[in-house]
Amino acid sequence: MRGSRTITKLKRKKLHLMKTKLTKTRILKLTSGSALMAIAALTLAFSFASGQTAEPTVQGVWPVQGVWRTMVTPVNCQTGLPVAPAFPGLFTFNQGGTMSEYGINSAQGQTPALRSPSHGVWQREQGLQDYSFKFTFLRYNASGVFIGTQKITAALKLGASGNEFTTHAAIEVFDAFNNQIATGCATTAGTRFE
Repeated sequence: MRGSRTITKLKRKKLHLMKTKLTKTRILKLTSGSALMAIAALTLAFSFASGQTAEPTVQGVWPVQGVWRTMVTPVNCQTGLPVAPAFPGLFTFNQGGTMSEYGINSAQGQTPALRSPSHGVWQREQGLQDYSFKFTFLRYNASGVFIGTQKITAALKLGASGNEFTTHAAIEVFDAFNNQIATGCATTAGTRFE
């Protein structure tokens, strides 16, 4: 009988230790998960707060950094007249001089499957509100086969409020062997996303 009680006591003790270990593991997981969520939320909040402020620098120059909604209009390079309907896009100017862009001209048959997002660089020019940028994206046919790239080089004029801009851009289209096969021009109007 005594041996049976000892075994029962040992089983209870072992069960108690297992429950304690499980409880500690659960608490650790919950605490770690909560801490990670708090860090992620704070990081996101700070990135939104710092990335979208439109306040002039000490010299009175508005920064172009941030996210912008755009309307891109393909134009005749000689006359500046529209040659196709305008289409929406997004620009993001990152601190440090890199950028990304995305826009689909569905009126000219583009779909998201026919191009990659754009990546590029930007810099401030001589004038207080003057910038330049260039970006490139990959092009694909309807079967998903790589057919070349497109490069856009533009001059950007930031508006007096720092919350709008206009651009004039030169477009170069290259085949899969990097031979230039077409050129064009476009204008863009952008407003800061807040």
